[in-house]
Amino acid sequence: MVSKVPMSMADEFSRDNEASGLWAQSWRDLDDVVDQGWDNLTRAQQIGVKFYDDLKLKIPRKEVEVIATTILHHARLIDSAFQMMIVGGYRRGQSESGDVDLVLSHPEERLTEYFIGRLVRMLEVNGLISHTLSLTTRNSDRAQEPLQWKGGMMRPSAGFDTLDKAMVIYRSPQGEGGDETRKEAQNVRFRRVDIIVSPWKTIGCAVLGWTGAATFERDLRRYCKIEKSLKFDSSGIRNRVDGSWVNMEGQEPTGAPDMETAERRVFAGLGLTWIRPSDRCTG
Repeated sequence: MVSKVPMSMADEFSRDNEASGLWAQSWRDLDDVVDQGWDNLTRAQQIGVKFYDDLKLKIPRKEVEVIATTILHHARLIDSAFQMMIVGGYRRGQSESGDVDLVLSHPEERLTEYFIGRLVRMLEVNGLISHTLSLTTRNSDRAQEPLQWKGGMMRPSAGFDTLDKAMVIYRSPQGEGGDETRKEAQNVRFRRVDIIVSPWKTIGCAVLGWTGAATFERDLRRYCKIEKSLKFDSSGIRNRVDGSWVNMEGQEPTGAPDMETAERRVFAGLGLTWIRPSDRCTG
């Protein structure tokens, strides 16, 4: 039976300008995409089609936790003081997730600079990542400073998020297997995982920026702009008047003692009551 391409998949394709015409060209199933449009897909989209059956499946909380624990273990092989929080739908209390969102940090800022590349290479070498869809080091490239804001203008093409980040396809074992062939064919599922790395001085903003659903995050940014004349994103908070960084998370070099405390300090600094992650499910 041919796998139909749901509208949600077409919506995903439409986010990429290079492939926004897939649905308009009357391609309605994966066979159409592979036979007629394969060369028009980006590498990331080709990988998405290849693993479509796995990637469309929701990920149970227990599996999210196993993936996160494994990745944190490898981060701590580089340095034992790395910390992690599972964010996204998992932190909002959802029983299943479409992908896994992980925020990593370390109290020493020098250790988070360009760390994302080292971690991804280690996971690839150990066979845990089958494909890396993208790897960006925007935060490290600007010396791990919050996104610049000066004269009412944001840096062009900054995007919604500007932290170091890797979007990967993770090979997730499914129970006990027999021989290696059966393990590969039956007992491995391919999962989408986003690994985000933040310096500790702005970890509260990173956790806050990656926890809420879309409407909550838009409302937060609108509140900061209109009520506080501040520019918020997951890399930190800037004053819209003079572009200066607004530190709400504590004095350097240690800052907050843990990620949730840092996030609570951001809420307090913005004049807001801390909102439980389970209440950030709007949109």
